Amino acid sequence: MKHNLKKRLLFTTFLVSTFFSWAQTTLKGSVSNPETQEKIPLVNIVEKGTNNGTTTDFDGNFQISVASLPTTLQLSSIG
Repeated sequence: MKHNLKKRLLFTTFLVSTFFSWAQTTLKGSVSNPETQEKIPLVNIVEKGTNNGTTTDFDGNFQISVASLPTTLQLSSIG
């Protein structure tokens, strides 16, 4: 009986962990100057409260996977 319970618990843990790995959302966008509409390269983008981040490419585009929505992205740039 205990062995069967361990199998069930292990299987349930596997299903839950798999579910959470699939539950991510990918956000895509670009960063631009609001006055000139010029794209801004090399902007740091971090999901607030996490270490999850990315940087815009040389065309100002980015892509980041977040755990859930809504979320807040923090942008920073030097220059």
